[in-house]
Amino acid sequence: MDAAWGAFGSDSDDSDDDSTADKNEQAQQPNVLFESTSAAVTVAITQYFASLTKTTGVGLGERVLAVTSVVYGDECGEEAGELKTMMTEWVIRRGMKVVAGDDGSSACDAAVLIVGDTKDLQSDSSLNIRRRLVPGGTVWLIIKRQENESDNNNSFDCFPGSIWEEISCVSTSSSYSVHKIQKRACLVNAMSCPWMDKKSIIGKEVALAAEKKCGNFKVAKNESYLQFELRAASRVTIVPSVAERMREKISSTDEGYATILTDTNIKHAIEKLRDHGLVIIKGLLPPEQTIPWGNVVLEDFTTAVEALKNHQSRPVDLLNPDKGQFEPLSYKEMAMREDLRVDLRSGPSMEKLRSQENNLASEAMAGNNVIDVGSQPTIITADTMGTAGSSWRYHPSILAILKGLFNPRDDSLYKGNFGRWNFGGNGPDGSPQPFRLGQIGSVVSCPGSGDQAIHADTPHLFEHTDCHPCHYCNVFTPGYKVANDQTDNPSVQNEFVDGLWTGSSTMGGTALVYDSHRLSVSAMLLAESDDGNDNDNASLRRQLLELLTLRPALDAGDILIFDNRTLHYGIANTSKGDTTGKDSNAGRRPMLYLNVTQSWFHDPKNWDDRESVY
Repeated sequence: MDAAWGAFGSDSDDSDDDSTADKNEQAQQPNVLFESTSAAVTVAITQYFASLTKTTGVGLGERVLAVTSVVYGDECGEEAGELKTMMTEWVIRRGMKVVAGDDGSSACDAAVLIVGDTKDLQSDSSLNIRRRLVPGGTVWLIIKRQENESDNNNSFDCFPGSIWEEISCVSTSSSYSVHKIQKRACLVNAMSCPWMDKKSIIGKEVALAAEKKCGNFKVAKNESYLQFELRAASRVTIVPSVAERMREKISSTDEGYATILTDTNIKHAIEKLRDHGLVIIKGLLPPEQTIPWGNVVLEDFTTAVEALKNHQSRPVDLLNPDKGQFEPLSYKEMAMREDLRVDLRSGPSMEKLRSQENNLASEAMAGNNVIDVGSQPTIITADTMGTAGSSWRYHPSILAILKGLFNPRDDSLYKGNFGRWNFGGNGPDGSPQPFRLGQIGSVVSCPGSGDQAIHADTPHLFEHTDCHPCHYCNVFTPGYKVANDQTDNPSVQNEFVDGLWTGSSTMGGTALVYDSHRLSVSAMLLAESDDGNDNDNASLRRQLLELLTLRPALDAGDILIFDNRTLHYGIANTSKGDTTGKDSNAGRRPMLYLNVTQSWFHDPKNWDDRESVY
């Protein structure tokens, strides 16, 4: 590594004599410079991916890189083209896969961009590379240095902090400078919750209190609340590699692939859930399996709105709760959460799609002892492996994560669980015990819905220890795609920079409090003092709550799994609604969900099984 980076020269390269000698050597042997530069960058990329192999289970030979040059001018362009060719050869020698930089569709785990100066980063080719890079992916910039140019002259405005981590200069020579920048694994909806002051620098007292409860996750020096949030959101995120995203072809469309996580990433997802109360997995689901669910949910919601508005004895106006004669109730298919936010678990269109998908899944999993009965939960056993092609509800990686979450095991202890011989059991074999997988439902947030009150969906079962294993969790995924072009839907504002979503949207989302599935953290944030004199701690608790509140930005295909003891709340939908008269569903946010519980746990929800909406 050091020998390879030696090609860039030492700190004394800026002297006139050394610089002149260096230039003469380059003029005589340009291929030597290209070779050494390519070797150095390739070694750095190799070591970077090798370090990730242990934490992701993705081998070096499975990594996909895009290599391209964007340099204007005949002489510089020719030089960059030669460097690109040599760079490609070096990457292939290392066993990695290379896709063309001008390939507009292929995703990549990392990219090498060779540019004449940072102005070239605004080119279409450069923008294309940045869009194709997976979340968490890394760009290596090789920038041609001009005579007497300082690296301080480089402008990286096209890498905004909302999308990219801080850029670092890896090395420089008199001819090239190499920079590394990483795409954030997870974005946050900074447009939401304006009542939180996320731009302020975190104070020492707040930092110490947070570090005391959140273990080894330290607040960085002079870090703002927003910067901490971005780091924390990425910390609880799993980013599948390109190889994982292409594991299984499930349809003929370009997006018709199912992401299958490695065993290592499944293990890390379980660890994040246990340690922090939530995990985000980017791009796990094919949108062609989730968007249809969002569509049928909105169809049934529209039907429910009309049915309740025209109810003969008790008319209810869901969209104008202040004007109706009667307050909305909970029904067999729908429960009210707050004004303009409803939980829809069933409807004619939903039941039709549910029946189709469950039948296909049952056929695909023949022999797995899976039986779906109407809208009832399904018992998932150790033998249920799942299927990627029929329904996202049975996604193999989701089922594997849930099995591990609900069945923590100590290899030195499980053989003593002899009670597992009862009721026809197989004895203490350490296999995952059954859990209940709910049917797909959706929380629909309409334009004008406000921030929910912070809450947890289920209590801790015991209060003598900080956190028992999870007994109830939710799986969330958007039933919609975040649109860049909003000409047809001007009611929604989604913030994009150079075709990349920053995570901000007026449609809202879900805010969750980091580590709050533990009693000690929730008590630190919300519990009042025993003597009722809480004035001294109120300000500190408020600042800690704002610090640990995450507003992860989810797009189609992303999933969020969270322990239902985790403090959370729905974020306000500040979209304007249908302003064109063309789409009554404009701005409505269908967040799909699965309720998942231990087989022995029952959640008494506030449904009314006697009265139907439809």
